[in-house]
Amino acid sequence: MPEPAASVPADPRLAARFTEDLLDGCQVLAKDFGYRPAQFERMVREHGGVEAARLLLRGAGTAGGFTVLWEKNQLGRSSEAVMLREEYAELFTPDELLLARRRLEEHGFDVDAHLRRVAGTQ
Repeated sequence: MPEPAASVPADPRLAARFTEDLLDGCQVLAKDFGYRPAQFERMVREHGGVEAARLLLRGAGTAGGFTVLWEKNQLGRSSEAVMLREEYAELFTPDELLLARRRLEEHGFDVDAHLRRVAGTQ
């Protein structure tokens, strides 16, 4: 598992935007899919989005919320998918990004297609 990325200094504004995007995703999931990831939301509010994403990556296996997103075909709203977006990649180490990509791909998620879709909507 990757170690904490102390060597990657986070731009506070970029980190805040990442956190906002994760929390916005929680609201969409609650509204559109009837799923409120309360534990994840609490973790993001307590630790900030960047550290919450790192904590989830270091966890063994996948978190329960990740499984729910997979079941609802919404892995594009996972912290792993958000952290792989070009605008946020600098917040994480290459090892963390690789682990996020692997986790998504192991669940049949087409990361590259998702990133192209996201890049086209920005």
